Amino acid sequence: MAEEERQVKVRASYVTKQYEMAPTKSDKMKSLFFKTNFPKFWAVRGVNFEAFEGETIAIVGNNGSGKSTLMKMVAGIVPPTSGEIEINGETSLIAINAGLKGNMSGRENIRLKALMLGLTNEEIDAKMDEIIAFSELGDFIDQQVKSYSSGMKSKLGFSISVHTNPDILIVDEALSVGDATFNRKSLAKIKEFQQQGKTIFFVSHSLGQVREMADRVLWMHYGEVRMFGPTEEVMNAYDKFIADYKALSGKEQTKYRNEYRTAQQNFSLDELYEKSLKRERKITGNDVLPAEIETSIYKSTHNRHSAERWSVVDKTILVVLLLLTVFVADKVILNLGMKNIVEHPSHLITNWSPEKIHELNVEHMADDLSAK
Repeated sequence: MAEEERQVKVRASYVTKQYEMAPTKSDKMKSLFFKTNFPKFWAVRGVNFEAFEGETIAIVGNNGSGKSTLMKMVAGIVPPTSGEIEINGETSLIAINAGLKGNMSGRENIRLKALMLGLTNEEIDAKMDEIIAFSELGDFIDQQVKSYSSGMKSKLGFSISVHTNPDILIVDEALSVGDATFNRKSLAKIKEFQQQGKTIFFVSHSLGQVREMADRVLWMHYGEVRMFGPTEEVMNAYDKFIADYKALSGKEQTKYRNEYRTAQQNFSLDELYEKSLKRERKITGNDVLPAEIETSIYKSTHNRHSAERWSVVDKTILVVLLLLTVFVADKVILNLGMKNIVEHPSHLITNWSPEKIHELNVEHMADDLSAK
């Protein structure tokens, strides 16, 4: 079936993802309120692609190329900084730890994740034994997931996802940590999905698996699409890149990586706009584009999903909510009446002293004893 006759299941347009490299979580919180100069890092820089119904697309690239970040955005787990991702269907991400709660058992995680994916309790009950059997976890299914190995977590996540019948399946290196027997069974399940006409994204460092499974390959390179096309064509180019890179000296490899990392830090949406204009001129063969096309490209490339800084109004509302939360918590925990607070507002602070807390504990204990 020609591409134009197939339904587009996923369309990414000018997608970016920026991270602020703040040293600590508290520094990240401060950046919401105050102007900071933390370095920026663009993990994904202007990605465009379309995935059609029934197509299997492999995502390849070196470590840190943005493969997992891109797939998390497709799955809806991480929002893009700018650009648009159009999804026509239900997605399910299979990745180590994806959606799993460490303090819950494997069985409890099956129910929780399946409910989050839209299944009813009755449907989960009907599939529970089948999911457990496929996972090969045996008695470990009733142990807390935090005690699982990476391979066990991968087995559980894969088993849950493939039994919820998604029409867009995202496998993010989840098979790389499993044993050979489970991997073969998992690949057979993916092939079964291929026969059913599902759309599959397959992130893997196993080039043999990529050549076996993929219809097309998306080669990510330091946040950008280096190449996207038929599997054999892209993989031949990727193999040549790997060979050429390995032939470089250690110093040359470091220089190569540092140049691209610097480009990721210095990237801007204006740069994306200029590159997009250049690509459009090449496609159309026109050195001068109509004003409406340039305006459309500018809006698409600069379409941020969140503000870089919070507005004064946003900050004020947050501060008020925080103060209100603290006030209510103090009132409840310290057992203060409104009359006491109005007459002695300092008690909201001073009553947290060790002596006052001890007095409060004694008072509560006395109340408990009298109630009994």
